[in-house]
Amino acid sequence: MRAAEAVALATLVMVAPAAARADGAFPAGQAVLVPADRPQEIILATNFGLVISEDAGQTWSWTCEQDGNALGTFYQLGPAPRHRLFVVGNQHVATSDDGSCSWQVAGGLLVDQAVIDLFPDPTNADRVVAIGIGSNAYTVFESADGGTTFGSTLYQASGGDAVNGVEIARSDPRIVYVALTSPDRTPKLARSDDGGAQWTVNDLSAGLGPGFVSIVSVDPDDANTVLLRWSGADGSDAIGVTRNGGATVAKTLSIPNYFTSFARMPDGALVVSGIVSVSPALKPALFVSHDGGASFQENDAVPGVLALAQRGGILYAAADNFQDGYALGASSDEGTTWQPVVRFDQIGSILACLQTNAQCQASCEALAGKGLGSSGKIWDEVVCTGNPATAGTGGSSGTGAAGSGGAGAGNGGAAGGAPGCGCALVAGRSHADVEAAVLGVALLVIGLLRRQARAARPRA
Repeated sequence: MRAAEAVALATLVMVAPAAARADGAFPAGQAVLVPADRPQEIILATNFGLVISEDAGQTWSWTCEQDGNALGTFYQLGPAPRHRLFVVGNQHVATSDDGSCSWQVAGGLLVDQAVIDLFPDPTNADRVVAIGIGSNAYTVFESADGGTTFGSTLYQASGGDAVNGVEIARSDPRIVYVALTSPDRTPKLARSDDGGAQWTVNDLSAGLGPGFVSIVSVDPDDANTVLLRWSGADGSDAIGVTRNGGATVAKTLSIPNYFTSFARMPDGALVVSGIVSVSPALKPALFVSHDGGASFQENDAVPGVLALAQRGGILYAAADNFQDGYALGASSDEGTTWQPVVRFDQIGSILACLQTNAQCQASCEALAGKGLGSSGKIWDEVVCTGNPATAGTGGSSGTGAAGSGGAGAGNGGAAGGAPGCGCALVAGRSHADVEAAVLGVALLVIGLLRRQARAARPRA
């Protein structure tokens, strides 16, 4: 991870001598959300808010990080009819029902918990699960009101086990999986067949060896088949597959570095992105499987993929805006070739509902290279006053690959997260602007510390 950051840093020095930062890090994508039943909508989650198109990539607007989604990670969309937007922001769960115009922090048992992940049930808009850490114990909590409050405990880890992931099976929502790692690095997979009332915990060390394990995806048609990500102490990664609910598991793809994201295509093809070694440097690569994960073929002519998603057979990738020349790309051939969808400097405006938000204005101006705390620019200042209805156009595939998305089966996601995903603040100006700018500087410092801590923790 540090080497990849070094490559991005070197590119920024060459291309943009004073690139703006976000949450204490260089601006970057985190997740791509392309809802199947809203074929014109594309959401690129970044470490400085959300970039949204409602017209298949023709125009793009931006929403800043607010109190609820500050330092946001693991953005996900819940199913209909709510289409609720979820995020883990500043170690809590936050939700939005108005397209990120406003955010509400979840209550109930999550209060005083440090939340590290969440998963909305793909078949039930009212059911959401989240992983919290409190009193040195990991717990999986469940919500029955769409993530507004979490009122019950689904799983309580014991023996010092760390909970690294949780997922509900689409084909049978009674089946829930929890990925665990013990203090001695024994990888485990817990499974419940009755919605969490009883659990069976399987030791995966015979098939994987000691290491950190997380869930990539539960097969949407076969609840017994689970893709796992295994990370070794030497920095290597592997994809493991179990076809019997965790009773046995086998490694089917190993790389000396790390995986970054995952998507499942409509025909069942599995696409995994990662970083591989080409001595003495590192490079991005895609791995595609057409046999359910039993084997993979490598394609190394790819952008620096940070997150994947798919809709209607179109594969979308959050890329390195500065190194690859675009922040979001699209492919119609499983990642063999790519077309740009949008660059950060093609974002046209702040979303209409936040045009007068002083917090967004201060953040926007900092990203335009102005104001206290700015270290450069990623877009022109016109973004801060632009008209969303006539905002700047997207990349070359706005009417091509991105525009042909159509309604399709399920989305990809960040490896280890939900299959629907893998991606950091009041009216008036003058005095409010100054306060927002000062707060922004504080958030940059806090964000840097938090992101350094997150980077030290293995995560698919």
